Amino acid sequence: MVSAEPESAAVALRPTTCLDRSALMLYCVFPLTQLMAASVTTVALAALGGRRLRSLLFTYLIWAWFVDSSPQRGGFGLCWRWGITGLLRRSLLWRWAAQYFPVRLHATASLPPNGGPYIFVCHPHGIFGISPMTTFGTDATDFTGKFPGIAVHLLGHSAIFRIPFFREWCLMHGHGSVDRQTCHKLLRQGHSIALAPGGARESLESTPGSMRLFLAKRKGFAKLALQTGATLVPVIAFGENELYSTIQFGSGTWARAVQEKLQRLLGFALPVFCGRTWMPLLPKRLPVDTIVGAPLRPELGSCSPPAGGFVSEPSREAVDAFHSQYCEALRALFDAHKAGYGVASMKFEIV
Repeated sequence: MVSAEPESAAVALRPTTCLDRSALMLYCVFPLTQLMAASVTTVALAALGGRRLRSLLFTYLIWAWFVDSSPQRGGFGLCWRWGITGLLRRSLLWRWAAQYFPVRLHATASLPPNGGPYIFVCHPHGIFGISPMTTFGTDATDFTGKFPGIAVHLLGHSAIFRIPFFREWCLMHGHGSVDRQTCHKLLRQGHSIALAPGGARESLESTPGSMRLFLAKRKGFAKLALQTGATLVPVIAFGENELYSTIQFGSGTWARAVQEKLQRLLGFALPVFCGRTWMPLLPKRLPVDTIVGAPLRPELGSCSPPAGGFVSEPSREAVDAFHSQYCEALRALFDAHKAGYGVASMKFEIV
């Protein structure tokens, strides 16, 4: 058993050069920064490029949107095989960026490679999912050191992989789209995956001092585990919801209706938030502690997978039972560690 002793909630004072460096690195690798850079580059090439350059851009877009299946394979296969993905994930750039908060990874149990593949189920989603992005999308928190022998792909909405140039950056890091085909393919190849079932809907409810999870009806990951024989691992991040102040619009208001409509159209939400005062898009400098719980397999009974580990279509009762088992384990993980991270009075809600 691996202990998860909390570190001090206060960020230790570091030299100014380190503070400046980590803030600069975070700004450089921050998704919004890269999204804006990719968008500006695409528009500039389309507007200012010559005929040949525009033709190349058009060909690239056709390939990226309609031909390339890399998002369904969990990234570029050659990058995985040649070690490029590993080099990018271990880059000092990511480690410096993680020091900005800092983001820290705490293991409460060992995860043997032969006990997988694993489905790391991450909570809460927060505004941008800083914890899953840093912990499972890079090696900035030493995931490979704490869980050696486990290859994990961070999965996100397919809309991410329709953004020119930005998609290649994600694919080179081994990310993929969180659709059924991708999940089944990766798990049956023995690769582990990480996902945030709360998704865009949960980001609209992200409020400092809260742990409100949209999980009651999100049972796809439990069904996926039963179908593939994968092991669920609950992951909870203390501090994720504190990184941004948000404005919440009540249910039934026109503003919330607009947000939900845009979420359905775009595939991602547009919450109203503010991070640092001097740069609202940049998250606040607060620690984020990611707690990885003990692996969870179905309890013995009707919901257990057969010896081969696969159930083509588990019954609704089996899925409901395993989902309930998971929610109980997640609540227990939260209760066991909330006091250690200064949120003993925080309310845990599953809606």
